[in-house]
Amino acid sequence: MIAMKKHLALSLVLLLALSLAACGGGGGSSSGGAGNSNTSSGNGGNTSTPSSTSGNNSAPSAVGDYAAFTKAMADMRDAGVELSVKGLTFQAQSLYAFSGSSLSSLRYAVEYILWLKGEGGSIEDVTEGSRYAGWDEIAAICYASPYPYYFEGLLYDVQGMGDEAITCYTAAIMNTAFPEDGVDFYYLKNMEIADLYKLRDELWEQENAVFALLTQFPVVIERDQYCFFPEYLRAKSAEAIESGDHTAAFAFARVAVINDCFDPLNYVNAVICALAAGDPDAAAQYLDEGLLIAPEDDGLNQLYAAFVSLGGASE
Repeated sequence: MIAMKKHLALSLVLLLALSLAACGGGGGSSSGGAGNSNTSSGNGGNTSTPSSTSGNNSAPSAVGDYAAFTKAMADMRDAGVELSVKGLTFQAQSLYAFSGSSLSSLRYAVEYILWLKGEGGSIEDVTEGSRYAGWDEIAAICYASPYPYYFEGLLYDVQGMGDEAITCYTAAIMNTAFPEDGVDFYYLKNMEIADLYKLRDELWEQENAVFALLTQFPVVIERDQYCFFPEYLRAKSAEAIESGDHTAAFAFARVAVINDCFDPLNYVNAVICALAAGDPDAAAQYLDEGLLIAPEDDGLNQLYAAFVSLGGASE
C-alpha cells in the first residue's frame, strides 16, 4: 500500500510538472554574445588574417595571455569556494566545472601541439597522465565553456585546416561566455618544446586544484554548438520526454542546471525530468537547490506544494 501510494504521488507530481513544462519551455535558438570579436582567435589565426604573434614565442598581453586566462579560471574556482561555504553547492560545482573544462582545453591544446612537433608516438602517449583528453570528453565537463571549441579550432588553424577551424571558431563565438574582444593563443604553435612541457605541467597543477573540488561527474550529451544555451537544452529535454527517452531528457536538464545554475526554470525542468526518469531523490534535490536560489519562484513553489501534499517533502 505504501509503495502504491508513493507511486501514485510521483505520478501526480509528474503530471503537474509536465503542465509547468508547457509554460516554461522554449525553442532552441542560437543567440550569441560575442559577435563583436574581430576573429575568434583575436587578431591571430590563419582563417582570416595572419597571426600577429606568428614567429613570436611570447604571449600577447590580451585576453589570450596565458597568465590572464589562468588567473580568470583560478578566480572562478575561488568564487566557487565562497559559494560552497554559503551552502550553494550546485552553484559552486558549476563554477568548478567551467574552470576545469576551460583549463583542460588549454592543456590538451598544448599537448596536441607537442604531438604535432613530434613528441610521442601518438597523441595518447603525450596525454598519458592527463585527467581528460579529447574534445568531446573535455566539453562534457561543462558545455557552457566556449574553450573546447576555441582550442579545437586553434589546432585545426595551426594545421592549415581552414574550414574546420572556422566551424569550431564560429561555435566558440556563438557562446555568450566567449570574450567580446576574442582570444589569441596562436603563439603556442611557435613555442619551444621545453616551454610547452613547462606550460603543460603548470596546467596540470591548476587542473588538479579545480578537480579536487569538483565532485559531480561529467554529464555526456550529444555535443553541438548550441549546448551552452539553457533554453535550447530545456527544449531538447522536452523533445526527449515526448519521445519517451526520459534518461536523455534528464541528461539535458542536468546540463542546463550546470550551465546556468541561477535560473529557476532550469531547476523546474530538472525536477520534471528527474521524475520522468524515475529518480525522485534527484527531483527532491533539484527542488531544494532551486528554492534556495529562487524561494519565490511560482513553478518551484507549485512543485514543492505538490510534494508536501503527496507526502514527498516536509514543510
